[in-house]
Amino acid sequence: MKRKTKQGLWVILMALALVMYFATGCKPKEIITEKVVVKVDSTAITDLKRDITRKDSLAESLMAQLERTRDEITRLESETSSHTIIYDTTAQVIPETGRYPILQEIITSTKSQLDKTIKEMELQRQEYNRELNHLEQERSNLTLTVNELREENRDLKTKVTPTTGFNFRLFFYGVATGIAVMIALLVFIKYK
Repeated sequence: MKRKTKQGLWVILMALALVMYFATGCKPKEIITEKVVVKVDSTAITDLKRDITRKDSLAESLMAQLERTRDEITRLESETSSHTIIYDTTAQVIPETGRYPILQEIITSTKSQLDKTIKEMELQRQEYNRELNHLEQERSNLTLTVNELREENRDLKTKVTPTTGFNFRLFFYGVATGIAVMIALLVFIKYK
C-alpha cells in the first residue's frame, strides 16, 4: 500500500510538473500585441493649403507692386528736368546784369536725382523678384508636401497590419504533447 501511495504521489507530482511546464513553457514569454491606429491628419493638409493660399496672395501683391515700380521707372525715365525763371517786370532793371529781378525760380528735377531714383526703384524691383522667386519655391515645396501627405494617408488607409495574439494551434499542440507524455509515464510506471 505504501508503494502504491508513493507511486500515486509520484504521478501527481509529475502531472503537476508537466502542467506547470506546459502552462509556462509553451507560450511565449511575452505576448506582444500590436495595434495600428490609422489617423488621417487632415489638419496638416488644411494648414498647408492655407499656407499656399497665403503665399499665393503675397505673391500676387508683390507682382502688383513690381508692376507699379516698373510703371514708376518708365515715368521717371521719360520725365525731363526743367528750370523756369519768372522775372518781376514791375520792378526796376538791375544795372549790373541788365535784367529784371527774379520773382520766382522753379527747378523740377536734375539728372542725378532722376538716376538715383531709378537705381532705387531697380533695387526694389530686384528685391521683389527675389522675394517672388522665394515664395514660388515655398509654394512648390508646400504643394509637394501636401501631395506626399495625401499619398501617405492613402497608403495608411489601405495598409492592413495583422495583430499577434494568442496562438491556439501552438497551445493545442502543447496540450496534446503533454497528454501523450502523461499517458506514456502512466504506462511506464504501471508496467515497471
